[in-house]
Amino acid sequence: MLRADGDKSLQKFRVRSFLWLLAKTSFTLPRNGVACFTFHLNKNNVVLKSKRRNTMYTKLFALFCSISFALFSSGISTEAQVPTSAKIVFESWRDGNGEIYIMNADGSKEENLTRHGARDGAPVWSPTGKHIAFHSDRDGTRDIYIMNPNGRNVRKVLRNLSYREYPTWSPDGKKLAYTRSEDWSICIADIEKRTEESVAFTDIVGGFADWSPNGSEIVFIFVKPSDYRIHIINLKTGEQSELPLPPNIPPPWVEGRFFYFPAWSRDGDTIAFSWRTKGLHLMNREGEDVTKIIQGTRPAWSPQGDQLLYDTDQRIFRLDINSGNKTLLSRDGFGADWFDPATLPVEPNAALLTTQWGKLKQK
Repeated sequence: MLRADGDKSLQKFRVRSFLWLLAKTSFTLPRNGVACFTFHLNKNNVVLKSKRRNTMYTKLFALFCSISFALFSSGISTEAQVPTSAKIVFESWRDGNGEIYIMNADGSKEENLTRHGARDGAPVWSPTGKHIAFHSDRDGTRDIYIMNPNGRNVRKVLRNLSYREYPTWSPDGKKLAYTRSEDWSICIADIEKRTEESVAFTDIVGGFADWSPNGSEIVFIFVKPSDYRIHIINLKTGEQSELPLPPNIPPPWVEGRFFYFPAWSRDGDTIAFSWRTKGLHLMNREGEDVTKIIQGTRPAWSPQGDQLLYDTDQRIFRLDINSGNKTLLSRDGFGADWFDPATLPVEPNAALLTTQWGKLKQK
């Protein structure tokens, strides 16, 4: 069972038990007497050093320590700490391959979280800010992973290998929706149960799912022979609705008839989307009142719902929707997502599991 975080008290008990066992165990090495050992903890490993490294007994003692610590610390993970201020995650190729970066909401203090030779991309914050989901090909095939906000404790969501990309969190933090490119479908994974369910087909190169704030619907891109359409699926009934095309749209296969990256507003009344070469647009939930707001792509709403992150030419901007003012945040990045602890309804407890936090939010 994949858990977002281990139980903190259990973790402390395991560590204390290991140290107690170590303190109560005495080793007398024949002829050489008692060797002088120095050992410390390095993440989940015991590092042991001895002044008599070449004796068989020293090696046996080192093996004993390693096995004991592995048994007592099984399941210990790096504690996930919720950011104390607003943070933005994004993808950047500044190092020659896709990496996940984090920065402050004003664009300062950019930091590489993944530092991996694979392509990591499409990062999204969990509702509580305790985790970041993203896709990566670090195991040979692009798949969905989760990590802590500091880049540690990276783990794959599902066991079986498949081509999955562009994750989006359910509002309660229990599930992830994403595109499975093997059959071009929108799938939902239960994080704790590690199960997968296909809920809709996108046809070729569709997808880019986003979960509605109330958790009842998912908006995504469906590909038709001549254009891309924006669809909404009701997760309870399975029914799909196709939003109408914007007015004055060009004929099929003419530049501009392709839509990408739909994103629900925080209140669920508005959908932002990218219209190929024509920029970012807003429309209501019925697909009406289509309005262009700026040239750019990959919209992501601010936690307060009054601003949008977007990118153009691999530069990330923040747009104030009411005033139209834009601010450059990063000169080398795209696909940003925003988290602000100030918007959480309850002060998050770092010891809570994602599933427990979801239950809190429903009360």
